[in-house]
Amino acid sequence: MPDILGAVITFALGLGIATLNFFISKYFLEKNPDKFAMTTVIKQIFNVGYLVAVYMSGDFLPFKLSYLLIGAVLGITLPMFIFTRKLLKLNEEKRGKPRGKEGESDG
Repeated sequence: MPDILGAVITFALGLGIATLNFFISKYFLEKNPDKFAMTTVIKQIFNVGYLVAVYMSGDFLPFKLSYLLIGAVLGITLPMFIFTRKLLKLNEEKRGKPRGKEGESDG
Protein backbone atom coordinates (compact mmCIF):
# COMPACT_ATOMS: atom_id res chain seq x y z
CA MET A 1 0.00 0.00 0.00
CA PRO A 2 2.72 2.57 0.77
CA ASP A 3 4.14 2.16 -2.75
CA ILE A 4 0.77 3.12 -4.25
CA LEU A 5 0.90 6.30 -2.15
CA GLY A 6 4.21 7.17 -3.81
CA ALA A 7 2.64 6.66 -7.23
CA VAL A 8 -0.30 8.90 -6.29
CA ILE A 9 2.03 11.64 -5.04
CA THR A 10 4.18 11.59 -8.18
CA PHE A 11 1.02 11.45 -10.32
CA ALA A 12 -0.26 14.60 -8.62
CA LEU A 13 3.07 16.36 -9.11
CA GLY A 14 3.12 15.23 -12.75
CA LEU A 15 -0.36 16.67 -13.14
CA GLY A 16 1.06 19.94 -11.85
CA ILE A 17 3.82 19.82 -14.48
CA ALA A 18 1.27 19.05 -17.22
CA THR A 19 -0.88 21.98 -16.06
CA LEU A 20 2.13 24.29 -16.10
CA ASN A 21 2.94 23.11 -19.62
CA PHE A 22 -0.66 23.81 -20.68
CA PHE A 23 -0.53 27.37 -19.39
CA ILE A 24 2.81 27.96 -21.10
CA SER A 25 1.34 26.73 -24.39
CA LYS A 26 -1.84 28.74 -23.91
CA TYR A 27 0.14 31.90 -23.20
CA PHE A 28 2.25 31.54 -26.33
CA LEU A 29 -0.77 30.63 -28.45
CA GLU A 30 -2.66 33.73 -27.32
CA LYS A 31 0.16 36.28 -27.05
CA ASN A 32 2.86 35.17 -29.46
CA PRO A 33 1.72 32.40 -31.82
CA ASP A 34 4.78 32.87 -34.06
CA LYS A 35 6.97 31.54 -31.25
CA PHE A 36 4.66 28.66 -30.31
CA ALA A 37 7.20 26.07 -31.48
CA MET A 38 9.50 27.19 -28.66
CA THR A 39 7.04 25.78 -26.17
CA THR A 40 8.07 22.27 -27.18
CA VAL A 41 11.59 22.85 -25.89
CA ILE A 42 10.39 24.53 -22.71
CA LYS A 43 7.84 21.80 -21.96
CA GLN A 44 10.35 19.03 -22.59
CA ILE A 45 12.77 20.64 -20.15
CA PHE A 46 10.07 20.55 -17.47
CA ASN A 47 9.00 16.99 -18.33
CA VAL A 48 12.47 15.49 -18.45
CA GLY A 49 13.61 17.52 -15.45
CA TYR A 50 10.71 16.20 -13.41
CA LEU A 51 11.36 12.60 -14.42
CA VAL A 52 15.07 12.95 -13.60
CA ALA A 53 14.19 14.48 -10.21
CA VAL A 54 11.85 11.56 -9.44
CA TYR A 55 14.49 9.05 -10.51
CA MET A 56 17.24 10.72 -8.48
CA SER A 57 15.07 11.01 -5.38
CA GLY A 58 14.10 7.33 -5.51
CA ASP A 59 16.94 6.31 -3.18
CA PHE A 60 15.84 8.79 -0.52
CA LEU A 61 12.13 7.98 -0.50
CA PRO A 62 10.46 4.98 1.15
CA PHE A 63 8.71 3.96 -2.09
CA LYS A 64 9.75 1.63 -4.87
CA LEU A 65 11.25 3.54 -7.77
CA SER A 66 9.09 1.78 -10.33
CA TYR A 67 5.89 3.02 -8.64
CA LEU A 68 7.27 6.54 -8.47
CA LEU A 69 8.20 6.57 -12.15
CA ILE A 70 4.89 5.04 -13.28
CA GLY A 71 2.96 7.67 -11.31
CA ALA A 72 5.12 10.47 -12.70
CA VAL A 73 4.81 9.33 -16.31
CA LEU A 74 1.04 8.90 -16.06
CA GLY A 75 0.72 12.27 -14.32
CA ILE A 76 2.48 14.01 -17.19
CA THR A 77 0.96 12.00 -20.04
CA LEU A 78 -2.74 11.47 -19.29
CA PRO A 79 -3.67 15.15 -18.78
CA MET A 80 -1.85 15.95 -22.02
CA PHE A 81 -4.76 14.48 -24.02
CA ILE A 82 -7.26 16.81 -22.35
CA PHE A 83 -4.98 19.84 -22.55
CA THR A 84 -4.19 19.22 -26.22
CA ARG A 85 -7.91 19.19 -27.05
CA LYS A 86 -8.34 22.48 -25.17
CA LEU A 87 -5.45 24.05 -27.07
CA LEU A 88 -6.86 22.87 -30.41
CA LYS A 89 -10.24 24.35 -29.54
CA LEU A 90 -8.61 27.61 -28.46
CA ASN A 91 -6.62 27.75 -31.70
CA GLU A 92 -9.75 27.14 -33.77
CA GLU A 93 -11.62 29.90 -31.95
CA LYS A 94 -8.69 32.27 -32.38
CA ARG A 95 -8.60 31.61 -36.12
CA GLY A 96 -12.39 31.79 -36.35
CA LYS A 97 -12.58 28.59 -38.29
CA PRO A 98 -14.38 25.61 -36.76
CA ARG A 99 -12.88 22.25 -37.48
CA GLY A 100 -14.99 20.09 -39.79
CA LYS A 101 -15.63 16.44 -39.31
CA GLU A 102 -13.21 14.01 -40.83
CA GLY A 103 -13.87 13.49 -44.52
CA GLU A 104 -15.62 16.82 -45.04
CA SER A 105 -14.13 19.25 -47.50
CA ASP A 106 -13.91 23.02 -47.07
CA GLY A 107 -15.20 23.72 -50.59
